[in-house]
Amino acid sequence: MKSLQNAVAAFLRRRRRIGEDTVRLPSLVKAMRTLVPRSVMREVMGSSHDRRQWGVLAAAWVGVSEREFVSAAARELRMPYQDNVVAPDLTVFGPKARSILSDLRKIGASVIIDGVEVVGFVATDPAEVRGLALFDGTQSLAIAPWTEIAKALDRAERIIAEAQACLDNAESARQSDLSRKVIDILISEASAHGATSFEILTYEGKTRYQFQTLEGRMALGTINPGALEALIVHLSSLDGETIAHEVVGRVLVRMLGSPANVRLSWKVRSERLLLPENETPEISQQCVRDADMLRQLQSHEFARPQRDTLAAPAQPILVVDDNQMFCRVLEKLLRREQCDVAFAENGEQALEKLGDSKGLLPRLIICDLHMPRMNGREFLSRVKSDSRYRLIPVVVLTSDEGADLESNLLELGATAFVSKSKDPRVLCAQVARILRDTPVEEAA
Repeated sequence: MKSLQNAVAAFLRRRRRIGEDTVRLPSLVKAMRTLVPRSVMREVMGSSHDRRQWGVLAAAWVGVSEREFVSAAARELRMPYQDNVVAPDLTVFGPKARSILSDLRKIGASVIIDGVEVVGFVATDPAEVRGLALFDGTQSLAIAPWTEIAKALDRAERIIAEAQACLDNAESARQSDLSRKVIDILISEASAHGATSFEILTYEGKTRYQFQTLEGRMALGTINPGALEALIVHLSSLDGETIAHEVVGRVLVRMLGSPANVRLSWKVRSERLLLPENETPEISQQCVRDADMLRQLQSHEFARPQRDTLAAPAQPILVVDDNQMFCRVLEKLLRREQCDVAFAENGEQALEKLGDSKGLLPRLIICDLHMPRMNGREFLSRVKSDSRYRLIPVVVLTSDEGADLESNLLELGATAFVSKSKDPRVLCAQVARILRDTPVEEAA
C-alpha cells in the first residue's frame, strides 16, 4: 500500500512539473536584464508596480522610444513584435465582454479572435497572459508596446458600448411597441363598453385600470407587472399630447398628479353605434387574442353602481391636497356622485390648472388648509380675489378645530368647512348638496 502511495505522489509531482513547463512563458523581466543595467531595473521596478509601464520607464532610462525598446525585447525573447494592434471584437463573448476587457486591461494584453475562438494574445509582458481564463497554452503570443495595446482596448470598449446601445435601442423600441399594443387593447376594451376614457391608477402599491361602461357600471382590471413600468414611462412621455387610434380617433393623455396615475380620454364618434339598453357588450375576440398573447390583461370584472345616474353629466371638481392616499379614496367616492375629479398637490399647481385656457373651470373646489408652497388660506384668498373664479364654491378641509378658524375661512369666501377627521362620505354629502343648490351659471 505504501509503495502505491509513493507511486501516485511521484506521478503527481511529474504532472506538476509538466504543467509548470507548459505555462512557462517569456517574460519582459528576462529581456530587461539584458537590455538595461541592473540599477535601472531596480529603479524601474521600484518606481512602479504596474508591469504595463515597465517598458515605457525602461525606454526612458536608456533614452529610446517605447517602440524601439519593446522591439528590442521581442528580438531578445525571440518573439513576434506587433506595432499595430487590431482592436478585438469582444462582443462575441456576450455578457462577459466587459469582464474580459477588464481582465485584459489589468495585465496589458489584447486578444486575436478568429470567429468566436481566441487564437492569440498580444501583451506588454507575455508572462502575464497565463493568468487569463481565455489562455489554454496553445494560442500564439506576440509582444507590443502598452501604448498601442491600450489604444486597441479603448477601441474594443467603444465596440462594446455601440453594441450595447444598439441592444438598448432595440429593447426600447420593443417596449414602446408593447406599450402601444397594451394601450390599443385598453382603448378598444373601454370603447367597446361605451366608455370615453379610462384611468390607470396606483393605490396602496397596486396599479389597475378602470373605466365606466355605457350602463354606468365600473369595469376594473390589472396590467401585467412586466409591461407596467415601460407603459408608465411611455405614457409619461405623452403627457398633454394626443395619440391616434383607429377606433376612437384622437386620444388625449393626461397625468393625474403623478406618472403612476394617468387618464386617456376621447370624444364620442358620431358613427359609433350605441348598444340597446341593458345589453352588455362582449370583449372582442381580437382583444382577447391580444391580451392572451401579451399577457397584459390579467383580470377583468364589473362592479355595479350604487344607483343609476348615467343620464347625469359629469361634474368637474378640482381637489387641492398633497395627501395622495386621501385623494384616491376621495376620487372613488366622488365618482359615485358623477364627478369628474382633477387634482393639484398645492395652491400654486391649482392656480396653474385654473389658468390653463384649455382646461374646464370646475363646478366646485375642495382645498386642504395645510399644504406646501401655497397653503389653503392663501389659495382661497387668491381664488376669491379673481373675478374669473370668485363664484366657484370652495370647500376647505383641515384637521384643525375651532369656531374662530371656521369663521375666518368663511369670511375669506369658503362655502363650507369640513374636518378631515370625519368620514369622507360627510364631505361627499356636502359636495352633492352644494352642486345641487348652486346653479351652473353661478359656478362658472
